[in-house]
Amino acid sequence: MPLIEDFTDFEAFKRCRDFTRKVGGLIRTDSLRRDLDLVRQIRRASVSILSNFAEGFEREGRQEFLQFLSFSKGSVGEIRAQLMYAVDEGYLEEALQKDADHVGREATRLIGGLMKHLNKSEIPGRKYLAQDGSGHKKGRQIGATQNSKPKTRNSL
Repeated sequence: MPLIEDFTDFEAFKRCRDFTRKVGGLIRTDSLRRDLDLVRQIRRASVSILSNFAEGFEREGRQEFLQFLSFSKGSVGEIRAQLMYAVDEGYLEEALQKDADHVGREATRLIGGLMKHLNKSEIPGRKYLAQDGSGHKKGRQIGATQNSKPKTRNSL
């Protein structure tokens, strides 16, 4: 499996971007713009989805990436709920909300799958890799903690 070099390479990010584009189109409709506070809140949450995904990846640590993915996932859920509210208030047609909700569910499913994968990974992140990619840095190996023995090829 090739190493992902950029956050835009993740299918989860691509689906989140699809969701934010769809939401962007909805918040520009005249009917939804009747509630500018709601539109502003949705816009902030929408920006947060992509920004947190990117920031977490660029921090180059697995735990940090997981934390920021959690924020992104939460923002997707926040917008999904806000669009339901918009339907209930008569600002948005239910068919449009359901269409966006479908994309949002797919985005959260992919983020959740990525989080599950990262939780199982022994690699703590790119910032812990040595320049030669060996997993050694300052005398430590990838997967080793302060209280554990470093793993060798034979013990895997």
